[in-house]
Parts: sequence; structure tokens; C-alpha cells
Amino acid sequence: MQLEYFSADADSALVRGELSGPQWAQLKFSSASLLINLGSDRANRPAVESGIQCARDALLRDLYPEIREQLEYNIANGLSALHEMDLAVWRGTFLTQPRGLFAITDRETLRTTRALYASVGYSRTNSDTRGRALCNLGNMLDHSGRWLEAYQAYVDALEADPTNGNAAGNAAELLRIRSARGRGLSGHYAAVYDRYREQAQRHRSRTVELAGEDVALRWDALPPSGSTGHISHDGDPLDPYQQWIKGHRLALTVAVEGLGSDDPHWDSAMVESVTVGIGEPDPPTIFMSMNVLKAEYLVARRLAYEGERLLAESLYAQHPTDSGTYANTLDLSIYGEPSAQLILAQRATLDLLDKIAVAANDQFKSGIPPQRVNFNSYWRKPGEDQLRDGLPLPIRLASGAVALAEVAFDMDPAGLYPDAKALRNAGTHRLVHVTHHAPTGITALAHSSVDADSLIEATHQSLRVARASYIYLIDLLQDQEDAIPDEDKKLRLPLPNQR
Repeated sequence: MQLEYFSADADSALVRGELSGPQWAQLKFSSASLLINLGSDRANRPAVESGIQCARDALLRDLYPEIREQLEYNIANGLSALHEMDLAVWRGTFLTQPRGLFAITDRETLRTTRALYASVGYSRTNSDTRGRALCNLGNMLDHSGRWLEAYQAYVDALEADPTNGNAAGNAAELLRIRSARGRGLSGHYAAVYDRYREQAQRHRSRTVELAGEDVALRWDALPPSGSTGHISHDGDPLDPYQQWIKGHRLALTVAVEGLGSDDPHWDSAMVESVTVGIGEPDPPTIFMSMNVLKAEYLVARRLAYEGERLLAESLYAQHPTDSGTYANTLDLSIYGEPSAQLILAQRATLDLLDKIAVAANDQFKSGIPPQRVNFNSYWRKPGEDQLRDGLPLPIRLASGAVALAEVAFDMDPAGLYPDAKALRNAGTHRLVHVTHHAPTGITALAHSSVDADSLIEATHQSLRVARASYIYLIDLLQDQEDAIPDEDKKLRLPLPNQR
């Protein structure tokens, strides 16, 4: 392809001094964009791979930092195109396998792609590129059943670029499909769906620019729901804790906006019913598991809020109510209860992930001793690119099992949540404190220091991951229920709510 020769000529021109660094980087960026776009349209793998290499070359030399995010965006688009090509080949070979299993097989490519889209989407680059990246991230998450994280990505895409009709259309479609599957709060989803449907159709021309006429026609065809449901239950406007939960989407509910209910017990996500056979526990232990998980999440969430509130009240110094006397370490460090509360809350929140795996191990009778179960390794067969035996297989790309396996894989320095697990490990086994001056970040040393804003963000991130994982576990249980033929169901056990 002529574009590849053009890229090689640009390299030679740079060596000869005929191009400046920024000029060369711009040419590499243009070559990468064209190769990836044309290769993707024509299913031409070598062209896409050449485009990715062009962008990686420019990133490596970093001669024009202003386009770093655009280069990362190119690479993510290229990797996404390769995944789609590989998926087509895989589906042709494994005709009887649910296509969702390929997300586990191709997990390295998908994780790298998600991390790149997130890096661009939450960077300080222009709003157009941020919106595109976050919309693409939302699509990838939604395809794997990670609908809560996908919804957040679409919302963030629209915050970056309110004219992104494609993000609005995808958000509407996510809610429509979820409601059609009988999952969640149909009236609430319909009301929010209508809002995004209207936004997508209002910005039709922008959708055509971003995703093409065919996609715009899809959003044109979305019908109004006619719902009179609530867009959001906003809680008590005078209760700062409730408003903090609402603002950060940390309610343990399947609602996508607000608290989900005006009921005082608004953390309402729960298993509604489970099919049991003769001789099985009555009630099933999964109800106990979910109750314990929920209660511990709520305690960790409140601890995080209190730490954040006290830190703000003290203007990021020792709080007046803190009874401790602390040595001055002469490095502008902050010691005391508020920062310790945040560190403990973050630890406790991520500890829940291992307990979610323990609950699944118990429910699906995986046979692993509970003390050996951990979130990172539970969902896949040891050393294999397959879901663990006994977990409900996906009937489509989206599934609770794939969602949880991907979340576990993203708890890694190369994943979507690079800081959460590292901070948890350091806060559990070593010594972490907050400083105003030159934080070290998380290290493997005895002592690490972080700035207050990074600690707060890592805590929010951990709470969001734990909330999503809890709800994906509910989805996984529903996947199990849906797979049981009606004639095989012995007894369904709904339980009354505790009040």
C-alpha cells in the first residue's frame, strides 16, 4: 500500500533533517489514521497493523507531545479493528460456541484497547477526541456485559462533547436492551432512555460525522417509550451524604441515575429469587452472601465519605476533632484520621471483590476451598482462555461471567483500573500516607506517599468497581436462572425484605 511507503519516506526525511520532529509526527499520525481506517473498512489486517506501528513509532519518539492522545486513540482503534477481524475468524471456527467466550480468549487485546480509550477519554485533550474515545470504551464494555461501566463511559463522553449523538444513542440502546431482557428498573430505564433518544436524534448530523449514516438511521428508528417513570430519585437535597452518593453514582441499586428509590432503604440491589432443588439449603446461602456483601459495601462507602468530608473540613490538614498527636516529618505530610479513613475504606472496598468470588464459588459449587478463592483468578479455568466450569455460559456477547472476568483482568497496572489494586496492596501490607509535597506514588517500598486528590479518586474508583461487580454478580445469578428450563425448576424462593 502506498501509504506504507509514504510513512517510510517520512522516516528517511526525518533522518536527513528535511522534516522537523513535529512535522514528522503529524505525517505519521495521518498515515496511521488512514491505514487503520482503510484497513478496518476493507478487513485488511496488514494495513491496520502498519497503521498501529506508525502510531507507536510516533509515540515512542514523542517529538510532538501535543498529539500523544490522538496517537493513543489511533492505536486503540487499530486494536479494536483487529479484535473484530479475529472475532469473525473465531466465530467461523467455533460455530457452536457462544461468541461471548471470545472476549476471554482475546482478553489481552481488549484490555490494552480499553486502557488506551480510557487514557485518552480522561485526558486533557480536545473534547471531540475525548468524546469519541469514551463512546468507544462504552461500546466495548457494553459488549461484554459491563453495562454499568458502559453507561458511565457514555455519560462521560457526553460531558466531554454534548453533541456526540452516537454516545447518546448507544446509552439509549443499552437501556432499551436491558429493559427488554427483564433486568432492572423498566420504568426508570425508559425515562432515561427517552432523554438520550431525544439527544441522539437532535444531534443527528454529528452522529453521521462520527459513525456514519447507517448508525444515525438506527437512532432515528428508536421509538419513544411513552414512560412516565422517574429519571432520577435524588434523595434529600439537604442530606450531603445522599447527594455525594448520587453525584458519584455509588448507590447499590440497579438505577443508573440517583438513588433508585425514595424508600429509606434505597440501596436495593438484591437477588430476587433463586431456583433450588430437593434437599438443597432453604433458604439458599446466596441470600446470606449478598446481605453480607451489601452491608460491608455500605460501611466502606460511609467510611470513605466521612474521610473525604473531614479532610475537606480541615483544609487538608489534621482535623480539629482528631485526638492524635503526630510527629512533624518536615515534608508537608498529612497524618490523622481522615486520610487513614480513606485508606481503610479503599482497602475494605477492594476486599469485597475477593468475597464476591467466594460467594460465586459457593453458589456455583466450584469446589475451591474458600481460603484459596480470589477475585483475580476465580472466573477463568487455571491457565486457560475459558470461563471456569459451572459458570453460566453467555448466550450472547454480554454476560455476567464475562463481565466479572474482565473486571478482574482490568485490576492490573495495564488495565482500566491501574491504581485501585496497587493502592489496596500497599495500604494492606505496607505504610501509606498523604503528602502535599512530591508524592512518591504507590511503590513496593515500606513507605509510599500519595496526594490527597489521588487518594480520593482511587477510593471513588474502588467503590465504583465494587458496586459494578456486586451488580454483575446479580446478573450472573440471573443468567443461571434464565438457563434453567421451566420444567426443571423445582422451587423458586423469593424472600421478604428485612426491615
